[in-house]
Amino acid sequence: MKGANLYKVAVEGVLLAVCVLLFFSCLSFDVADAPSQYVWPHNVPTANWCGVIGALFAYYLMYYVGPGIFIFLGASATMLVLNLSGVKLSQIALRLIGMVLMVVALSTCVYALKPYADSGFAIGNGGILGIATGTYLVKHIAVLGTSIVLGSAWLVGAILLADSIVFWTMKSFGKAVYKLFGAAAPAWTAAKDRSQSLGDIWTRLSTKQKEEAFNVGRRTIDDDMMIESMSEYEDEYEEEEYEQEDQTEEGDQPEQDTEDSPDGAEPSQVRLTKKIKKLRRKKPEQYVPKSYEDYELPPIDLLEEPIKGFEAVQVRMVDKKAKELEAVLAEFNINAHVVNTEPGPAITMYELELAPGIKVSQISTLSNDMARALGAGSVRVVAPLPGRHTIGIEAPNSQREIVRMKELMERVGSKPERMHIPLFLGKSSSGEVLVSDLAEMPHCLIAGTTGSGKSVCINTIITSILLTRRPDEIKLILIDPKMVEMSQFDNIPHLMCPTVTDMKRAEQILEWATVKMDERYELLSEAKVRNIASYNLLTNEEIIERFQPSTPEEEAKIPKKLPYMVIIIDELADLMMTAAKEV
Repeated sequence: MKGANLYKVAVEGVLLAVCVLLFFSCLSFDVADAPSQYVWPHNVPTANWCGVIGALFAYYLMYYVGPGIFIFLGASATMLVLNLSGVKLSQIALRLIGMVLMVVALSTCVYALKPYADSGFAIGNGGILGIATGTYLVKHIAVLGTSIVLGSAWLVGAILLADSIVFWTMKSFGKAVYKLFGAAAPAWTAAKDRSQSLGDIWTRLSTKQKEEAFNVGRRTIDDDMMIESMSEYEDEYEEEEYEQEDQTEEGDQPEQDTEDSPDGAEPSQVRLTKKIKKLRRKKPEQYVPKSYEDYELPPIDLLEEPIKGFEAVQVRMVDKKAKELEAVLAEFNINAHVVNTEPGPAITMYELELAPGIKVSQISTLSNDMARALGAGSVRVVAPLPGRHTIGIEAPNSQREIVRMKELMERVGSKPERMHIPLFLGKSSSGEVLVSDLAEMPHCLIAGTTGSGKSVCINTIITSILLTRRPDEIKLILIDPKMVEMSQFDNIPHLMCPTVTDMKRAEQILEWATVKMDERYELLSEAKVRNIASYNLLTNEEIIERFQPSTPEEEAKIPKKLPYMVIIIDELADLMMTAAKEV
């Protein structure tokens, strides 16, 4: 155990001991113990279980907080015990709010029910907290309003403090009432038996049969048929089980049923069992892929409008920094002039023409001085520029331009129509629009430091796909271990599966993807095409001619179109550290 954790455990252990000590001190509170001002003489010896110190703390806690202190101490001790045992508590702030509500509610209820019981305090029962709260509520909202407020405080406070215990109690109470006053519903029983039977069947399958079922689904060409093949495999196994049960029942059970029934009719339980078996044998409906022929792409009007007026500000900023750059070089006796500038949204390139006899190395050694003069963190010397007799100085802008996707889509023209998966990535250092085709770079790694915009780039890529391609053209698999970066894309129709947040499941999906890639290579090889785009250009007649299926079933299994599959992984490094060999 590390030192910090050891200190934390020690502090929590001390706090737990204090809570227990104060709890028993308050439990054994006697108003006649010192330092009470309401009874004289004081008890000798002290009646409190924890002695003089316990009597001191118990007096002030009971005087100011009232009986609600028992909830505070009991809940605090329980939370410390759970924390020490390794149970991670969530929503600590909400639980503290719930604890405060219950403390106030208990002290107020004690004062409302028994305002002057034998607590020993002349001010009344319930402590300063309960008396003040109860008096204020009764004065302003009367008895009925006070009852409603206190009841709500109890309910909300209990749910915030211990939601799982409250819900479990309500569920247990509901089940007890149902068993006591209600009869078991046949439909509910049938559904329960159905789910339990399927679970038992899958449990009885051997490891080899489970692997066989998984491989059957993984070998299918259409990804949606994978789940269907698994279901069919389980149904076949299920039918064999029920046929054996029917044969057993036909041999022995009818005689027993006839004896139980005086008129020879089947008892209701037997009829119900047979109905359940018929439901189990019912085959699932054939999966029909959804058609997206009438699918309308989202309009670009949904995007935010670009920010205008940055170019005028940028021109003045670039001219000012160009003069500062020439001045700082002149301080070191270097004769150079800025002959051209290429302003970008974040970086500006200053093109310098050097006087004869000036070495490029002299400019490189002054990079820190140039950064100081330009007010930038650092500058980069680009020398020489291809096809020119000048050198370049790249410096970050003091004000960065906010680049909107709508501006990129409006300025790029018809270029994305010639791409398979267009990505609107932003602007280059010279201000030109960057639009790339993901199909030409199938393995794209986005790297950068924390806060450099990696997640923004991923969101831009996903949005580019949603705005330009239909769900039957591109299928997405999103892997998000942090569970927050891609949560806004949970309901898009392009997803092949829900957003993956579990590392182990991500490994299995990546393994499935490699198998799927090999299958597609074989499919493309048999179709005599090089890539997915060429395959999608084939007509139905050309596909049948190249594959030459022998039966209509084989022809139905041949995909007429192949969608692109894009797998987007956030925090790939974390995934590789978890399962380096598999990933």
